[in-house]
Amino acid sequence: MNISLTIICMQPSRIAKFAAAATYESIATMIRASVQRQRPSFALPRTFANWQSPLWKIVLVLLLAVVGYVSAPADLLPGDYTVSITVEHEDTTYSIPHSFQLGAEGDVATPQTTQLGRYQAVVEGANAVSYQLGQKIVYRLQLLDPAGQVLPLPIHAVSSIIRGPDYEQNVPASEGGDGWVTFSMRMPFKAKVTTALMLAIAVLWITELVPLAATAILVPVVAVLAGASDAQTVLQPFANPIIALFMAGFLLADAMRRTGVDRRVALLILNHASHNPIYLMLTLMAMTSFLCLWMSNTASATLMIPIALAVLGKIPEESMPKGYPRALLLAIAYSATIGGVGSALGTPPNMLAMALLNQYSGGNLTFVNWFAYGLPVVLIMLPIIWIYLLLSFNVDPRRMTLRIDPAICAGELRQMGPLHNEQKFLLGIFVLIIGLWLTESVHHIPPAISALAGVFVLFFAKLIKQDDLNHINWNALLTFGGGLAIGTLLVDTGVSDWLALQLIGIGTLPTYLVLFLLSGVTVVIGAFISNTACAAMLIPVAIPLAQMLNLDPRLLVTIIAISCSVDFALVTGTPPTMIVYSTGMFKVSEIFRRGVVVDLLGALILSFGVVWIWRWFGIVVF
Repeated sequence: MNISLTIICMQPSRIAKFAAAATYESIATMIRASVQRQRPSFALPRTFANWQSPLWKIVLVLLLAVVGYVSAPADLLPGDYTVSITVEHEDTTYSIPHSFQLGAEGDVATPQTTQLGRYQAVVEGANAVSYQLGQKIVYRLQLLDPAGQVLPLPIHAVSSIIRGPDYEQNVPASEGGDGWVTFSMRMPFKAKVTTALMLAIAVLWITELVPLAATAILVPVVAVLAGASDAQTVLQPFANPIIALFMAGFLLADAMRRTGVDRRVALLILNHASHNPIYLMLTLMAMTSFLCLWMSNTASATLMIPIALAVLGKIPEESMPKGYPRALLLAIAYSATIGGVGSALGTPPNMLAMALLNQYSGGNLTFVNWFAYGLPVVLIMLPIIWIYLLLSFNVDPRRMTLRIDPAICAGELRQMGPLHNEQKFLLGIFVLIIGLWLTESVHHIPPAISALAGVFVLFFAKLIKQDDLNHINWNALLTFGGGLAIGTLLVDTGVSDWLALQLIGIGTLPTYLVLFLLSGVTVVIGAFISNTACAAMLIPVAIPLAQMLNLDPRLLVTIIAISCSVDFALVTGTPPTMIVYSTGMFKVSEIFRRGVVVDLLGALILSFGVVWIWRWFGIVVF
């Protein structure tokens, strides 16, 4: 039994791959059997007879690409455009004109005054707008009374329509400050190509027709060849500082594994934890989430699940409640998933949200700022998941009198002996890096530079070897770079603004219902594609949508970014769930049944509860 436990503990990644392959093959076998029992009257070509054939996936990719190309807006044609701004004030409707020429050299925005009975309307906007990628059409309005004082205008009382050659678009208003009402929209430029590319990439990510990294590499290739971007712009996301930060994180985690620091830290915490299994479960959950603040949720689950299996191996089976082992393992997987939202480093959507907010909404979020968004979610969800799993697996704390022998961890620690010099040096460097991350606002050293500096020192001290570079998850890094690239394309080509305009109708709903709907849709989409891909598609839309709905962009973006990672239902949804499924102790339906409840709880808590904490902290406004 100890040998089998050791195998399970030390190689969860191989077991995950084996379990996934076995599940995939069993599903394929059932489909083939069903096809044989209900064979149609006509015979398909052999290459199409298997529904799992790559040819069917290629057909789906091409079909969705065509749908995206046809449904997306056409590029604006150079020429003369008119804007009709409608204002409802004191039971009177006023129409204010504005015009600009698209394709001419950009002009400085100049104010133009129009007399409206007793009032004056001041419209400020450029008379000429250049025709190029990422171009934004912006104009604003101010209403003055007879004394020249600015009159406050409610947003719902102002609207505008842009008309031009074969083009007409309603553009909603947003508050611009100092009494100005602002209208803005990125013009569609190669929007059809970008929309087709987005849907094709989504299908490729879902079907895994080619590796995720290969799909990510396809983004800049298609974008440049189709003229939707230039090489420097679309390749820049692959060298984003976030990529460097993740790479350094992989190397630091590998150094901790090599020296045994990760296991020693875990055992030290367990040695001082309660040895009542009920409270030990909560301790393991908290420790798993804490580790996710400094490493990926996958790495945290990979470390903690073997420790949990070793703990279970020390409990006599006859005295252990039937559902406790499964409750414990699933609790660790869920803790790793939810713990990943606590830190910017825990899961890619967090960093993606920070990068796009800083780039397109004028934010200045740092590594430390994300703790205020993510930690409240973790602190609320952890005890709820703990109680829910105990109830779900019928583990009654009142009848759980068994206590685990405290020697379980003490013996392991004695075998390890005292900290040796390499472990002390690594811990010192790691603490120094964390200190630099937490004090970024003082010294202004970016987190990626702090991490890379620490990695260099560890290379010099030979605690990180050259071979460790081969252990970096390049697939994850390239996929993340592709997600950033597609997100940048969606914004620059005007697709994100166009999609936001299609969703503008939800602005009539209460704010909390809007947040819940967006969170729910994100959770559903994130269940079928990677959380990085989900964030790359939805966050670029959230930024203009927030501006059009007059909501804080940080509110919508963080809701969507966190919802991308709140996926507990599907085995393939997150790596921690797949790792725990690979232990062979769960059925897919069992995880799905319990995970759906946690998904719903997460969306409700995030939309109706955590936002109040963010508002109280002053990090969002609504």
